[in-house]
Amino acid sequence: MEEGVSEAVPEHDRAVIEISAKFFERKRRTRLYAIGDNIEGSGQPMLLEYTKDFAGFPAGCVVDGGKEVPLIRRGDEKRECTSALGTFVPEIRVPLSISFLVGGEQRLVTSAILTGCFPVMDHRGLKWVALAWLIFVGVPILSLAAEPVSRNPTAPTEFRDAVIDAVPARGFYEEPVTVRLDSSQAGASIRFTTDGTEPTAVRSQAYTAPLRLAHQTVLRAAVFEGGRRISAVATHTYLFLEDVLRQPREQTGLPNGATAWSGYPAAYAMDPRVVQDPAYGPRLKPALRSLPTVSVVCAPQDLFGRRGIYLHSTERGDEWERACSVEWIVPDGAPGFQIDCGLQIQGNFNRIPEKSPKHSFRLMFKERYGPGKLKFPLFPASPVKSFNTLLLRAGYNNTWVHWDAPQYNRAQPNRDGWMKDSFRAMGWLTTHDRYVHLYLNGLYWGLYDISERPDGAFASSYLGGEKADYDVINESEVKEGTGDAFARLQSSRNLGSPARYAAVLPQVEMTRFIDYLLLNYYAGNEDWGENKNWYALRRREPAAPFQFFVWDGEHVFENLDDDAVRRPHEAPLRIARALMASADFRLAFADRVQKHCFNGGALTPESAGARWMVRSNQIDLAIIAESARWGYYRRQAPFTRDGDWVREQRRLLEGYFPKRTGILLRQLRAAGLFPEVSAPVLQNQISGEPAGRPIVFAAPGRGEIYFTTDGSDPRQTGSGKVAPAATRYAETVNLRASDVL
Repeated sequence: MEEGVSEAVPEHDRAVIEISAKFFERKRRTRLYAIGDNIEGSGQPMLLEYTKDFAGFPAGCVVDGGKEVPLIRRGDEKRECTSALGTFVPEIRVPLSISFLVGGEQRLVTSAILTGCFPVMDHRGLKWVALAWLIFVGVPILSLAAEPVSRNPTAPTEFRDAVIDAVPARGFYEEPVTVRLDSSQAGASIRFTTDGTEPTAVRSQAYTAPLRLAHQTVLRAAVFEGGRRISAVATHTYLFLEDVLRQPREQTGLPNGATAWSGYPAAYAMDPRVVQDPAYGPRLKPALRSLPTVSVVCAPQDLFGRRGIYLHSTERGDEWERACSVEWIVPDGAPGFQIDCGLQIQGNFNRIPEKSPKHSFRLMFKERYGPGKLKFPLFPASPVKSFNTLLLRAGYNNTWVHWDAPQYNRAQPNRDGWMKDSFRAMGWLTTHDRYVHLYLNGLYWGLYDISERPDGAFASSYLGGEKADYDVINESEVKEGTGDAFARLQSSRNLGSPARYAAVLPQVEMTRFIDYLLLNYYAGNEDWGENKNWYALRRREPAAPFQFFVWDGEHVFENLDDDAVRRPHEAPLRIARALMASADFRLAFADRVQKHCFNGGALTPESAGARWMVRSNQIDLAIIAESARWGYYRRQAPFTRDGDWVREQRRLLEGYFPKRTGILLRQLRAAGLFPEVSAPVLQNQISGEPAGRPIVFAAPGRGEIYFTTDGSDPRQTGSGKVAPAATRYAETVNLRASDVL
């Protein structure tokens, strides 16, 4: 098979296909799409339409330079030729034997080329059939296969209970291993492939004896009976790390060269300068075993063929989704999983070839491929064990593959993870993620971050209800549900009025929103604003407010003085600008600053730095493998752990986190979001039972202290004046057991 195949070749290729005039006579009209490139190099897409009023072999024509060029004339058949109105698959060249009937006489043509699976419309709807080039007495003619061919993968429910086992199963191996395949179906045969494609009755090898595997192998096997597959495909990836370390620059059967990836250099190699370096070589195998492994396996053409998603990474939508297998392999042998699902390219700038060679993916669990959900305890800190979709984030901003020198010199893959961890430390629900090593068809693809997505399914899992119950907004665009409630929130104006501000409070979870803003301000997020990198969702109920989620927080911790409060890089959130006119909002904001930026809060230097190191320690070894895989892409000397990665980490720990909180406070004061007068300081720390024990306050600077012991605010809403229940602090306060200070 030629490189570039992107659609599954029908399982009856190389078989005899009957083509009869009766096949056409049953239809009022048959529409057949083809590709002009395959027809005398015209490059002009065409649409052939046949009516039922003809006899004998169907006629056809091509559109060449706007002119209709008949191929064969037979009788007075009615035909029309116009430009194609849909999409097509590129050619798939496969030797084919086809027989057809003309006037009741069967004729066999053996020099045919199958060019793909194309849609055929008739009065009963859409079907898929094989379209063939037939070389007949030197004249190319188009013909249809009488048997429809399915474009979509067969749903597992169509299979019987036949299963297939591989012993030993997927995993890491240092020595050659002998693998036995067993079927639960007596009398059935097993067929397998090792190139990533699903086995078919003709495009696979028959299993007759155990397989000896000595090198990196993706093994796919299925049970067949009477030439028909009767089981789901079992996929097992066998990882030999010696092969990973020797992963070469060029790959047989894949696009190679300086322009192979959409006009940019292909990159497959593990850099021998890192692999053979005495400082890194001995640590590489432990590095590759330091995280869970995700193995994605699919037909190579679906990634790198003419319609492969990696070579068309800017395309979006279901048309650019491909079937794949995903395995979760834990180096210590702990339980993992294998599941069939859909695969798409994920992200915005990261998907653009000139911006990054390392693309992100989205896994879509759908019943058309296998189970409709992945059921596995993927994230240890999460109660959710069932997922509709997951992201494999490659990272873009501030990574070694970024095109801009200041960014690749600041590479630290844990920025986005730190943002999520910090929002959680501030007390809020957010998406979970963890680091993994990714393999594509057995090729090591680098360090990735597998993550949840804050969509309706996520909300349903954590907040209750059904997926359809939620409105989901991403970067001001409605992703699920309706945009009515969000439009009302966005239309809020003149919020300096206490009444108008009070009307907004039921529409957005305000304390959460303040913390969301504060976190992005602290991080100096340069890639966040009205139309960039945020999610908001709400349950579609009258009293349900929007909850905002941090998202794609990679453009953070760059320059110490970055001011996302007053000088944002992107247009700030419209509702945030409107809220700043409210004195009540500013006071509520100041309260959250006091909570998180003082006394060991989430954004104090110690807490922020410690949280950073939790993430850094998770990839302390794994970053060596990333260095070998992608460290060479943007500069001659590869980026390395002990040099570049540690240097940036030290800058953050010694020069950023210790100073950033103080700089943020100055920025917030200048914006009117934190007062010049500091909050009272508790001079004696009380632990355990406070009843009868004295509380001593001090007011730093000017001002008087007022307090309450019933849990209420000592300030009045709206005016900020002293509340009637507040008491002026004059001397030591003795608390009772029931008091809330």
